[in-house]
Amino acid sequence: MKFKKLLVLLLTLALMTTSFAACGGQEAEAPAEPPAVEEPEVNVVEEAAMAYFANLPESKNMIDFKDLMAKMDAGEELFVIDTRSADDYAKGHVKGAVNLPFASTAIGENVEFIPDDVPVYVYCYTGQTASQVTSVLNVAGKPVTNIKGGFLRGITTTDGHEAYLDTVAVAMPTDTYEVDDDIQAAVASYFETVASYNGTDTANQNIAPEKVKEIIDSESDEYFILSVRQAEDYAKGHIPGAVNIPWGAGMQESFADLPKDKKIIVYCYTGQTASQTVGILRLLGFEAYNMSFGMGSVETEKGWLGAGFDVVTE
Repeated sequence: MKFKKLLVLLLTLALMTTSFAACGGQEAEAPAEPPAVEEPEVNVVEEAAMAYFANLPESKNMIDFKDLMAKMDAGEELFVIDTRSADDYAKGHVKGAVNLPFASTAIGENVEFIPDDVPVYVYCYTGQTASQVTSVLNVAGKPVTNIKGGFLRGITTTDGHEAYLDTVAVAMPTDTYEVDDDIQAAVASYFETVASYNGTDTANQNIAPEKVKEIIDSESDEYFILSVRQAEDYAKGHIPGAVNIPWGAGMQESFADLPKDKKIIVYCYTGQTASQTVGILRLLGFEAYNMSFGMGSVETEKGWLGAGFDVVTE
């Protein structure tokens, strides 16, 4: 009896062995893991800078002072930055404004204290350097809008502005707002560069039309002139040799065509949109400058036309 049971067991094992051999003689191997794909390293500064024009709002991050006055009257919560010198700030500024002079490292040193949960409004003298601040701080996640024309050409030319000014100094708040480390470092570096230009031909990262005319006349190949005026205005007349990338949402798609081995001189109508462009281009690694007061006009005696220089249409 025991012998029969043993015989049955041996036969069963034999059949199992035969079946296993018929299936290949070994267990099927698990599929190999696919090789790990390395994610491309993200440059957060470049990504945020490119997003500035990709997501440019209809307001173009600019506001007339009369509209800001209405917001102040309505008691809206907001934050105002005066980027003029400390002396000019002390003589009179928008009520509640803190002073972070542009031609210094102050803005870069205080990025984390600038709120990101309420609208931020910034002004300078004529709207040009505040425009740089606007684009740069937006890259840092701050909802910043430039007051058109600055203190001299916007604020003090608005009827009734006197009621919105005072001389009471306002301290920088101490609450902090998180900013990406790389972006904070880039903003700090930006304003260190600004400060380094003090007393030079490119102070505030601006360059005078007269200097631009000298560069063109010298036929220097160290510079590239970029017009960000609209295409129809560029066609009617532009600075000799200038290339046109119309300012506005989507213009960042053309930045890849700009040379990184040349100094880029950017101009617009009055210097404000060109200055926003300068802010973004510099964060993208270009050495860019705003031509003071842009194309300007004979009437204002500012800018290229105000200096009496000719334009071309070809």
